[in-house]
Formats: sequence, structure tokens, C-alpha cells
Amino acid sequence: MTKIIGILVNPRKKNIDRLVRKLDKWLAETDTGAIFRICTYDSPYIKNHFNKIEARTDTEIFNEAEMIITLGGDGTLLRTINKMNRFDIKMMGVNLGGLGFIADTPPDKLIEHIQNYLHGRYFIDERSQISCFLPESEEKFRAFNDIVIDKAGFARVIQIETHIDTEALNNYIADGLIVSTPTGSTGHSLSNGGPIVAPGAGVFVINPICPHSLTNRPVIIPDRMHLKIIVYTEADSFNIFRDGTAQGSFASGTVMELKRSRHTVKLVKMEHQRFFGVLSKKLHWGEDFRNKNRWTYKKI
Repeated sequence: MTKIIGILVNPRKKNIDRLVRKLDKWLAETDTGAIFRICTYDSPYIKNHFNKIEARTDTEIFNEAEMIITLGGDGTLLRTINKMNRFDIKMMGVNLGGLGFIADTPPDKLIEHIQNYLHGRYFIDERSQISCFLPESEEKFRAFNDIVIDKAGFARVIQIETHIDTEALNNYIADGLIVSTPTGSTGHSLSNGGPIVAPGAGVFVINPICPHSLTNRPVIIPDRMHLKIIVYTEADSFNIFRDGTAQGSFASGTVMELKRSRHTVKLVKMEHQRFFGVLSKKLHWGEDFRNKNRWTYKKI
């Protein structure tokens, strides 16, 4: 059966056309045995004519592709994952942005990584997701990185009542709360003082944002447990974000039920892209940033 590989782009990236043209030229000159289809989201920075790549809508790509390549950054990969309705699709993220922690294929390695994939020289890094249910509205959504409760610009703190299974955990008085997967531990939670968690750990990180108590610290729980959250605010509403995107505004007293999603995400990785190597590289661990000249004292 012919492999169908989809490409979804960030339409705001100005430097994207050159990469797409390079890939299209290589495909025109190479018999890969695969079909490549692209959704440009009408990007003003991409020319519409392709020699080998076929233009499609993102819906068609989601329905047909066995692997999807995202061109953008971590945010592009996250938005694509949140649109998916099939979870047998494999994902490869190309970093045209800043850090590129989960979308960690460099643009100059894209063709090489595609070749490796087509020849079976890769491994699957399977990642967990969070599922959230709001009983009052029966709204359901999931997050790959994190779910964030935010006080929505209100001057005062909000109260966030949390329960683990049937046991009360805490009444956080804070600006908000982050519940992250191990993947999301290197995102918003990390910048909020949370721990770095290896992807296969099977946990959630519960991390209060600016809590009004020095004793409140991040808590790590097994992701087989269920988390119930009730949010109270003196304002008209508070906000919920998933993976950096606004999910909506909700009234005081809203109940949230969080658990591990039954759907995982399958990231395509090359051998050199294993977690701890990427972690050290992206965070520049082991590098010496000191100015050695300041330790050299010149004789007067």
C-alpha cells in the first residue's frame, strides 16, 4: 500500500517557501514510492504551484495520511495534534521557530529524516495526553502539553479546589494552576518552577501559578488517578487554556474532571533525537558560559 505523507504548515512563517521548494524539487528527482500532500492554509509566503507535492485540505490529510510533518515549531505541532481525530497517525515536527523541544527536526535535516522514515530507520516516541470533561456543559477536550487555569486578568487571586480520586488535595489560593503531562513539563510548567519529567513516567504535574503560600509546591501524581478541580472567582469568569490556546471563559464554580486520555500521540524520532540528548542540547547543559578572561589577572 502506498504511503501517504501529509505536510501542514504555519502560514505565518516567512521563511517557509524555500524549504517547501527544496522538498518538492527533491521529490521530483527521487522515486520515494510515497505520495506527499500539503495544506498551506493559504499562506501568503508559499507559492501555490508544486511539481510533485499535491495540495489538499487539512481534513483530507487527517483522513488519509499515515504520517504528518508539521513545518513551524512546537506551537504548530501542538495545534495539529489538537485537530486530529485519528491517533494512528505518526507525527514529525520541523522546527522553524525558537526552542523546538518537541518539533526538533532541523529544516536542513528534513529530507534526511524523511529518507530514514521511508527506510524504517526511526523509532516511535509515544506520548500521553490529558482528557478534560466539564460535567455542567458536557464539554470535552484533550491536551498534549498542559491545561492551564488562569484568573483572566482579575486583580485578585482565585480559589482552586483540587481532589485526587476521592481524596482532597488542596485549596490553592493563586493566580492559576497548570496540569501538565510529562511532555508539557518542559513548557509552561517549567517556566513556573516545575520539574522536568521524562516522557514515559506516567504522571501528571500539578503546579500552582504564584500561590499565596510558600508551602504550595508542584505535586506529581500517577496519571492513572483522576483529578477533580473546582474553580471559584470573584470576577465574572476565569479562563481555561489547552496547549497555549484559549479553550474559553467559564463561570465561578465550574467543575473540571481530568484524567489520562486513552489516545496517545506517536512522534517519529531518529536515533539521535532521544529525550535526554535533546534535553541537554536545548537547555545547553554542560556548556561553560563563563567569561574566562575575568579569571585571568594581568600583571600591572
